[in-house]
Amino acid sequence: MEIITYEIFRNTIKELMETEKPKQWRNGQFVFNYIEDVYGPVARIAQFKYGVDCFYDDEKIEEFIKICYEIIQKNS
Repeated sequence: MEIITYEIFRNTIKELMETEKPKQWRNGQFVFNYIEDVYGPVARIAQFKYGVDCFYDDEKIEEFIKICYEIIQKNS
């Protein structure tokens, strides 16, 4: 897997959230589902091992993205 910076990882997700998110979805729901779809179990690891879940809480998006990035980097 190509190593990218945190800023690129975060900004890519944020840009896709603005352009690809179904209107009926919450932002956190999109972020969670995107990471799960693209990076496999990373979203679930952040949710269950680290206790950070943005699916129902948009205020946790930044923390969730950061933890997911750290998980991906550890496993690269």
